[in-house]
Amino acid sequence: MIRVGVKVIYYIIVFKNTYDAMAAEKDLEQSSYRFTIMPTPTSIAKSCGICIRIDDKVELDKIIKNGVFEYKNIYLKNKHEYILI
Repeated sequence: MIRVGVKVIYYIIVFKNTYDAMAAEKDLEQSSYRFTIMPTPTSIAKSCGICIRIDDKVELDKIIKNGVFEYKNIYLKNKHEYILI
């Protein structure tokens, strides 16, 4: 997690359904990535109730580059907003 003053920045990976989210969790556990499962904010997605939080941009870049799993969207959490990246 990046803290800039009181600003907290992290990334949220959302999925089209719970099955895909659970499969991604399993893949991440087997690959030793650092992540957190959390409820998907309803302001960004209504298709799946859980998402994956990644605090480290380097970890996120590795996940994307290696095609570890399929996902719907990735958002940057910056203060009080979610920005689609």
